[in-house]
Amino acid sequence: MGWPRCRSDCINIKGSTVTRYFTGIVLSLLMLAPLKVSAQLTSPLSSPTSIPALASPDKALTPPVGEAVFGSAVDAREYHLGPGDVLLCKFWTSGQSLYPTVSADDRLVVHNVGEFDVRGKTLADIQKEVYAKADNAFAEGHTKSQQPPVSLSIYQPRKLFVKVRGDVLTQSVYALTGATRADVAVDLANKPATEYPSSDPALRRQIIAEGQRKKEIESFFGSREPSAASQRYITVAHTDGTVERLDMVRYNATHDPAASPLLRESDVIHVPFRDAANGSIGVYGAVQAPGDFEYVKGDSVSSAIKYAFGLSPNADPHHVEVGRMSADGGAVLGTVCDLDAIMAHREPDIALERNDRIIVRAKQDTRSAAVVAVRGEVGQPGTYSIVDGKTTLTEVIKAAGGVSTTGFPSGGVILRHGHFENMSTGTPEEIAQSTRMENLGVSDTGNLRRQFSLRIPAVNVDMERALVKGEKDADVAMQDGDEIVIPQRPSTVFVSGFVNYAGYVPYQPGARLSYYIARAGGYAAGAQSGKTTVIKMRLKTWMDPSDTEIEPGDEIFVPKESDYSEEYQLQKLTTIVAMVGAAIAAVSLYVNITRK
Repeated sequence: MGWPRCRSDCINIKGSTVTRYFTGIVLSLLMLAPLKVSAQLTSPLSSPTSIPALASPDKALTPPVGEAVFGSAVDAREYHLGPGDVLLCKFWTSGQSLYPTVSADDRLVVHNVGEFDVRGKTLADIQKEVYAKADNAFAEGHTKSQQPPVSLSIYQPRKLFVKVRGDVLTQSVYALTGATRADVAVDLANKPATEYPSSDPALRRQIIAEGQRKKEIESFFGSREPSAASQRYITVAHTDGTVERLDMVRYNATHDPAASPLLRESDVIHVPFRDAANGSIGVYGAVQAPGDFEYVKGDSVSSAIKYAFGLSPNADPHHVEVGRMSADGGAVLGTVCDLDAIMAHREPDIALERNDRIIVRAKQDTRSAAVVAVRGEVGQPGTYSIVDGKTTLTEVIKAAGGVSTTGFPSGGVILRHGHFENMSTGTPEEIAQSTRMENLGVSDTGNLRRQFSLRIPAVNVDMERALVKGEKDADVAMQDGDEIVIPQRPSTVFVSGFVNYAGYVPYQPGARLSYYIARAGGYAAGAQSGKTTVIKMRLKTWMDPSDTEIEPGDEIFVPKESDYSEEYQLQKLTTIVAMVGAAIAAVSLYVNITRK
């Protein structure tokens, strides 16, 4: 089929023939277009007299759609290129960007630059080749000292498959990317496929409690049940015959790229069983994650501390102990080093040997941040910070604005609720334990239990002397958890017991016992006036009226006479007289016998 020779021929052609002619024209144009592009891409490079123009934008200029997953930033010197890698090629002379892809036969074609074999090469190797070739192709108007006219970087890493074998939970083939490190593959292989939460509340509580106990032990020693799988002698075999080692302990602690290589196509990762012959090293004490680790030649004190994720805030870096077994295994030889000096390179690092143990001591800081509560009649009741065992009562009350005009320091009390309060008010279990330890009788045990129930965890202090009179020897040091209570000044004394009118009696300064008894209507019938007691407001102590001054807020208690009959009292007296007479007779008999 040929082109029409003249206009008249074209006019006489029928519709079907016209259709065939136009179809041939379109097909011819479509066949010529790729030939032109191919010629531009494969034509040999020469030294142009001007900067070559880029081809018209096409699909190669559109970035591929997809999400790139990165375990860390890609290092061009470490990343090995392979089929499927998408790169970003930026031409700075024109501002255009291309996204060349490594082909299945490990070839990379960079538009207007050339074709490159990436087999066994890193991104840095290919960058060097591309920059050198582009430098020659774009030589005009460009000197060697300037930035290359093109840049090349990873846009999207390729997807690949790796095999994980050995002592892992799931041996399988995993689909990852070229930007994934070997430790991720091992973690995936050890991830449980399904979680099995318990639906039994009692069993769930038991599991939680066991977990808490385990954490308490691990806070000192780390995990005492090392996995049977090795974590530091894992191998990564590449298809080119090279083998690299994966040290998960080192990589997790330091993120050293050499400890966890990047994956390549068809890598085989083998996790061996832990070899006891390799030995171990231990890091204990004031570190973030104490525990035992497999020993690898080259380990040192500084690296072992990194494996434990560094020192705790309360660690003493100047006295780090390294324990090493003697040659005969009969003793432990200790060496103390200064970790700060080692890290600052003022002292040499200490190389570790198999089964060495490192112990980091905690700083002995006796200072303690503590608080006390102030309630009652002060300027500003509330919570106040103190130095445990040093800040005094007067200092706290001063910080609280002092005692108010309505306050009553004589009736004030300090209640000790903190960790220094060794004896509580007494739970039934504590009381039972105390009575067993004391081996008390029935009567004494009952009395002790009553005393426990009435016991107030109060500090012995005379606030009148300390706060009002300013006597320093009456001041006391406060402790964490103390509670200071300053009551309102009372105006009455409570009279109870066997009086005619029990109740509150107005306080009269300096008044004696008779004044309050008289205001309460005097002694009632059956009262034992000789055993009248004053119960002090502050500590609830029972005092003889002749031994204390009656103060506002005190209570006066008048007991009653015994309920026993006169016959019982006479019988009791007769029994006592008989017992005394028998005792005297026994003594006389003993004296007479000894004289003979």
